[in-house]
Amino acid sequence: MINTPKTLKEAQKTRYRQWAGNSKGNAYNPNHCAYEVWDTGRSCLSSQCSNKNGKGINGLYCGIHAKKVI
Repeated sequence: MINTPKTLKEAQKTRYRQWAGNSKGNAYNPNHCAYEVWDTGRSCLSSQCSNKNGKGINGLYCGIHAKKVI
């Protein structure tokens, strides 16, 4: 993820799956990990990780992605 949010305020401003056909993108879901994962086979589209958050910086990440964000 180019822009990993470090605070809840930053996460709330993050948009996922933003592209020409969805210019506003999808808002951050506070029940999911804030990490941006890239779709398999579609390197230009990304989504919010669907795992439950509660780990890492300010509890924004899942156990897997919390280790990747410092």
